[in-house]
Amino acid sequence: MAKLIARLIICVIFATALASVGVSGNAAVLQTLYAVLGIVFSISMSLLVSFNTSRILNKIIRKRLRLSLSYCLNMWLFDFGASTVVLVAALIWNRNDIRLVLWDWCVIDVMLIAITTVTVSLLYEIYNFRRLYKAHTDIEDLIIAEDVAKRQ
Repeated sequence: MAKLIARLIICVIFATALASVGVSGNAAVLQTLYAVLGIVFSISMSLLVSFNTSRILNKIIRKRLRLSLSYCLNMWLFDFGASTVVLVAALIWNRNDIRLVLWDWCVIDVMLIAITTVTVSLLYEIYNFRRLYKAHTDIEDLIIAEDVAKRQ
């Protein structure tokens, strides 16, 4: 959870820096990024919940793997939930106050904060999807190697 909060803070700082140099957010970009995030999230979740640990005979390893999968599931849900909250907040924000100028050098653009948050969440999902897929294939290879060794 601390990593999620740290990512959100970094997104706000980065978006504020971008807004201060003249970059502004766009609702169409935000909605497109969120749609892609939803697709990646759905694929990642299907891979995660279909992870089969029944062929792992070592109880300690199987338990650790299940705990790790459960942790990953919870973090993805929290991350996607945070992105959803930020998206909804940006889309329902008062259009007259979407860009707040605090000082000449500090501009807060709510839409840009949402875009950076969803983008970072998308990168996080893709990175973890690749890690999960690699772990899945590595475990399959180990199980196959054990099966082959038992038959010989």
